[in-house]
Order: sequence, then structure tokens, then C-alpha cells
Amino acid sequence: MSASDTLPTLTASSVLRLSREGGVAHFPGLARPRRIECRQCSAAQRSELQQLLEAVTRACMSEVSPSGVDRRLMLLSVEEADGKVIWTRQIAEDAAPEALLRWWREAGAEQD
Repeated sequence: MSASDTLPTLTASSVLRLSREGGVAHFPGLARPRRIECRQCSAAQRSELQQLLEAVTRACMSEVSPSGVDRRLMLLSVEEADGKVIWTRQIAEDAAPEALLRWWREAGAEQD
């Protein structure tokens, strides 16, 4: 992994990218990556996102990885303003915090 294993603190210039991979059925609209630009978020929203990324980090440490073609994964990355990826994680969608899935859905609705 080229990005750091250390979760960065989200700042106003951070960009969180969320995408889905896998599963039996592929729907291009659902697979499209979502971008959450932290400059458009309040301090409270950035704090919520930070807590969700911390929860993902903890879940990734303890997650047992069952395999299967129907398993859907969430791919997360934090980028700097220049687009440089500084942190990445992959988590099974069923192990991801529900609030993170809500952010993913809402970011998709804004980009439609």
C-alpha cells in the first residue's frame, strides 16, 4: 500500500473518496466513486467523518475476511487538495458503519 497506514486528520482541504466493488450484480451508477469535499462540510460533519474513518480502521484490524463473489467491498481513500492519496482502506460493506453507507448514498444523490 503506497498511502500511509496512519489515518490523517480531516481538514477543510481533504477529499474523501468512497466507492463500491464486487457483488453479484454490477450497476454502473452504484459503482461510480463518490467524492466528499471536506471544504463543503461543517466542522461537525468533518468530525463525524473522522469518527467513521476511525471506526473503519478498527473494524479492518479485527475483520475476518470471508470470501465470496457476492461480497461487496467499500473502498475509501483520503486525498490532499492536489489529489495525492494519503490514506486508503477497504472494508466489507456489511462491516462498514451504517452512517458511512448513508454518507455514500447522499454523496451519490448530490452527484446525479
